[in-house]
Amino acid sequence: MLVYEGAIEDEGAVIRFLRRESDKLRALRRVVITPKKTVVLDVNRDAMEFPGLTYGSKVLERLLRELGVVFTAAILHDANATANGIKEYELTARHPWGHDRVL
Repeated sequence: MLVYEGAIEDEGAVIRFLRRESDKLRALRRVVITPKKTVVLDVNRDAMEFPGLTYGSKVLERLLRELGVVFTAAILHDANATANGIKEYELTARHPWGHDRVL
């Protein structure tokens, strides 16, 4: 598991970490947001974790936009919108079909 250890308020550092470390993972498939952290999972369930990045953070919105997640800010930041306070977003394909095929 890759863990971000920098300042959560530093939007640029969070995005640079995501871009740099996502190459170490396979295709990203899911984002899980809890009241304590945000986790990005790949197809193998390997993870990139952002402790402290959670509801109410503008950096969270920027991270989700970077990942291509479509969301409504009001619903995103409402932790009570789900019974357990955990929200999951699936990531769509970010590359054209067949880009990774070996011929």
